[in-house]
Amino acid sequence: MGVHCRTSIQWPEGSVVHNLFIHGLDSSTILFVFISGFLFQYINAEKFEYTSYLSKKIKYVMIPYVLVSIPALLDKLFLETNAYWMSDFYESLYAPLKIVFMLVTGKHSGPFYFIPMISIIFFIAPFLYKIQKSNYFSVITLIVVGSGLFTYAYGYYGSIGESLLYFLPVYIFGMWVSKNREQILFMSNYFFIGLLCSYLIIFFLEMTNTIFVEHLSFFQPTHHYFTAHFNWSKLKEMMLAIILLTVFFKLRNRDLSHLALLGSYSFGIYFVHIYFINLTEYLIRYFKISSVQNGLGFLMFTAITVGISAITVYAVKKIFRDRSRLLIGS
Repeated sequence: MGVHCRTSIQWPEGSVVHNLFIHGLDSSTILFVFISGFLFQYINAEKFEYTSYLSKKIKYVMIPYVLVSIPALLDKLFLETNAYWMSDFYESLYAPLKIVFMLVTGKHSGPFYFIPMISIIFFIAPFLYKIQKSNYFSVITLIVVGSGLFTYAYGYYGSIGESLLYFLPVYIFGMWVSKNREQILFMSNYFFIGLLCSYLIIFFLEMTNTIFVEHLSFFQPTHHYFTAHFNWSKLKEMMLAIILLTVFFKLRNRDLSHLALLGSYSFGIYFVHIYFINLTEYLIRYFKISSVQNGLGFLMFTAITVGISAITVYAVKKIFRDRSRLLIGS
């Protein structure tokens, strides 16, 4: 959400604060994919029932995706009819097929590419389960993750295939960390400090443009797909995933009820937040309001967006109760 709020603000050219948020927030989708892979292995470590698993994903991920997509689909069908991705092929389709095209590609709204991509991972779950039971799982993880550190293209301006190639290694990495969590979560303080320092060093080198980083800073197409350039930013976020996992594990006995509540709302917040950001952008343009151009304004904008989204999820849960997961995934 922070990434999406950041790109909605007109930052002054050369802003150090903006640069800080770019390198601190961009590529953070890696954290969510890591968590997905971690939980898949954790929940299904011993026994995996594909029919039950896929049924839940269809009910609580894919159906809410279709329902929440309706406003965005209508927008692309009748209002914003000249988006960059609307090719001659797309224009030749009848409206129902256009809807199918958008749902399969996620092109109707910026963050929604994630659902078609992660759905492919859901469908290949039996294969992933088998490799995590293999004696060669660590070797497979090393090869896949190592290769994945040379990929760049993903997201709204990439194809679903590119996004899958980018994120599948992260998902498998999350599975590997889950399988080896006893050793990782109880790592020595020296190793943890070394990991944290490595993260901060890469962060500093990115900030100073000492190392090459291809950022999708304003949701623009990347020029690199699978290249000889090592993706330091991706490695940095994967380090951060382990750092955050370890920190929250150490805080497991603390009262973090508000954070837990936000976590339980997170999927619903993901589905609805982009509409509030788009509404804010529209109101700013309509009333010709000067956009806030500083870090404090960004933090306030993000906090307000999170708050409104969380209130919306709370209201839907109160009204529809157990059926709310079918509507917004929470």
